[in-house]
Amino acid sequence: MERRILLMRHAKSGWDDATLHDHQRPLNPRGVKDAPRIAQVLHHLKWIPERVFVSDSERTLSTLEGMKVIFGDVTTHVMESLYLAPVSTILECIEKASQDEITLILSHNPGTELVLYELTGEFHEMPTAACAILVEQDGKWHCQRILRPKELD
Repeated sequence: MERRILLMRHAKSGWDDATLHDHQRPLNPRGVKDAPRIAQVLHHLKWIPERVFVSDSERTLSTLEGMKVIFGDVTTHVMESLYLAPVSTILECIEKASQDEITLILSHNPGTELVLYELTGEFHEMPTAACAILVEQDGKWHCQRILRPKELD
């Protein structure tokens, strides 16, 4: 059996309120629109996560809420350590992924890009709301596809 991971960067956040700490920044209108669009494509591809590891930042949690409109309820692990996480933290989440379920890891850059490179040996740009579809076969990770909102139109 193969492990299946969705590695995603949060949707576009706003910078309008200079009084907010980076951790508290909300999604901007484009981010609010993009999160369910990515979820809709994942649903169409039958890549619906059963478990999510998500950063505790406002923008990652809001991204997940926008996706739940399509996915419904999903087992969620909110993790302070995923906020601007290093590669090692994201890899720990991947190691916790079960063989029999699809796991979504929703975090930030540069971690998402660096982990994707670490796993596949290929560099892929991960703009906001980008989602990498990864499969582990025979101990090697393969990136099947990268979903980017601007490429969905």
